[in-house]
Amino acid sequence: MMSSDLSTEELQAILLARDFRAEDRVIQVGANLPAARAAAMMANLSSHPDTRILLGIEVENLAGGRPVPPVHPFLFHALGPETGEAQMHQEAVFDNMSRPDVFFVGGLQVDRVGNVNLVGIPDEDGGWRLRGPGAVALATMSTYCRGYYILMPRHDPNTFVAQVSSITALGDRVRRAELGFPGGGPRLLLSPLGVFDFADTGAMRLRSVHEGVSVEQVVAATGFDLVLPDEVPQTRPPTPGELELLRTQVDSEGLLRAR
Repeated sequence: MMSSDLSTEELQAILLARDFRAEDRVIQVGANLPAARAAAMMANLSSHPDTRILLGIEVENLAGGRPVPPVHPFLFHALGPETGEAQMHQEAVFDNMSRPDVFFVGGLQVDRVGNVNLVGIPDEDGGWRLRGPGAVALATMSTYCRGYYILMPRHDPNTFVAQVSSITALGDRVRRAELGFPGGGPRLLLSPLGVFDFADTGAMRLRSVHEGVSVEQVVAATGFDLVLPDEVPQTRPPTPGELELLRTQVDSEGLLRAR
């Protein structure tokens, strides 16, 4: 759906790094989101030099020329603390879970108001047709953090559904306000087709379409009615500087290009 030399996850990393806010001082990355990890590293090397990055049990800040840590298959990899500036014990990660300014959420399903399901897809017999990794600390993180980003690896009517089977992260901003949730809720949703945010009513809104994607394609791939502005722009492509930073310093081994 994009230029042949740019992967979806590379674009997502760049879009995330662009969107971080000045007040975002602690960015925490979950267990298996390499695009989010790359975005945090990019921001730390450019716009957010004093930001604290939490990668699993590894604590990073690249100020002063510290090398970018290597990419491990899983962010809680045992080798992570060997390269980190500091480390946390596993239990401290969950004690600290209400404190990050920024977090990232992946999902098996997302619905029209931004609720995310990472538990599983039930079958007709009361069991599971597909089991996900589960909630872990996601419910608490998404409740308390200043804002989080939803990263969806697929975009089709089976993943973008009218109502999720189970709510792992409550994105519905109307319901969050009713419950008095302290955090900011979802900021953006990124999919292989485009960028989305949420209207005041809580409904998902199409913000931009990626190169080679039409609004009609996005509508056909979505299992509910999106809020559609009168004009939907194309997602702003990476600059040469952004690509150079990503590919030469943050992801020099090409993990995001290979996925």
